[in-house]
Amino acid sequence: MSDLLAVLHVAVGVIKNQLGEVLISKRADDVHQGGLWEFPGGKLEQSENSKQALARELREELGITVLTATRLIQVRHRYRELSVCLDVYIVASFKGDVQGMEGQPTKWVAISDLKNYAFPVANLAIIEALTLPPYYPIIDASIGDEQAMLAHLNSLITCGYTLFQLRAKSFSRTEYKSLADKAIKTCREKGVRLFVNASINDALEMGAEGVHLSAAEMMVAKKMRSLPNGLVIAASCHNQKDLQTASELGVLLAVLSPVCKTKSHIGVEPLGWKQFERLVDQAWLPVFALGGLGPKDINQAQSRGAYGVAGIRAF
Repeated sequence: MSDLLAVLHVAVGVIKNQLGEVLISKRADDVHQGGLWEFPGGKLEQSENSKQALARELREELGITVLTATRLIQVRHRYRELSVCLDVYIVASFKGDVQGMEGQPTKWVAISDLKNYAFPVANLAIIEALTLPPYYPIIDASIGDEQAMLAHLNSLITCGYTLFQLRAKSFSRTEYKSLADKAIKTCREKGVRLFVNASINDALEMGAEGVHLSAAEMMVAKKMRSLPNGLVIAASCHNQKDLQTASELGVLLAVLSPVCKTKSHIGVEPLGWKQFERLVDQAWLPVFALGGLGPKDINQAQSRGAYGVAGIRAF
C-alpha cells in the first residue's frame, strides 16, 4: 500500500444506556473487517466535521438523535489495505429507540464484557480507554520513605484501587529504582496497573509496563523515531499544547493540572473548572483532573468533561 493513500476519517459513537452498558453492532460480512463487532459510526462526508457526521450516522444507522457527545479518544491505525482515523465520542444521552436501520445486529454490553467479542484492531484502543478506572492515585515521596510509600500502595490496593502512578522526585536514581522494583512486583502480583514517573529509557530499564511522562519528557518522546512496543504511556499536561502533544503520541491517559490550589504548588495559578472544561473539550484522550482533588470530587470532575480524578493526599 502506498504511503500516499488517503486516510479514511470516521466518527464513532460509544453509546451508553442508563445501566452503563454500551451499544455494539455487527459489521456485514461483505465489507472491510466484515463479521466483527464495532462501535457504531461512519465516515465523514465532504464539508462535515466529525460531530456532525456522528449525529447523521447514528440517525441513519440506529434511528436515534444524539443529545450529548463528548470526545473520548482519536485512534489512528493502519491496516494492510486501509488507514483509518477514528474520532471517538461518548454519547451519554440520546432520543429515540435503538434499532438496526440497515438490518445489522445490535447489542447492549457491559464494558467488562467487551473482551468477549471480536472487534477490528482499531477498536481495541477504544475498549482500553473505556476500561480505565475513574481514579488515579499518586504514590508520592511526600508520603514518606520507601517503606511508607509501599505500605500506602498496598493499602490503596486493599481499598480496591487498580491504577497508580509512582512518583518520587526527591529520590536519587538508585533509590527510585529500588522503590520501583518493589512496587512493580507488588502490582503484578495483585493484578493492578502501575505507571512509573520516569523517562522512557529508565522505565524500560526497570522493566515497567507503564510510564508516566512529564511535559518535558513528552517532548523527548516526540523526537524519538518510534516509541517502544509494549510500554503504555500516560502524561502530565498543563495547557492545550501539552494535551495536543499527548494526543499525537497516542498516550493512554493524561492528567491536567492544577485544577485547584494545592500545597505542593504554592504560587501556581490554578486552572479552575471553567478553563479545565474548555481544555478537555478540545482533547482527544481520557483526561484526569489533578490538583487539590480526590474521590469526593469525581462527580464535579466528570460533569466538567474529565474521565476521572487523580490525587495524592486525598487518596
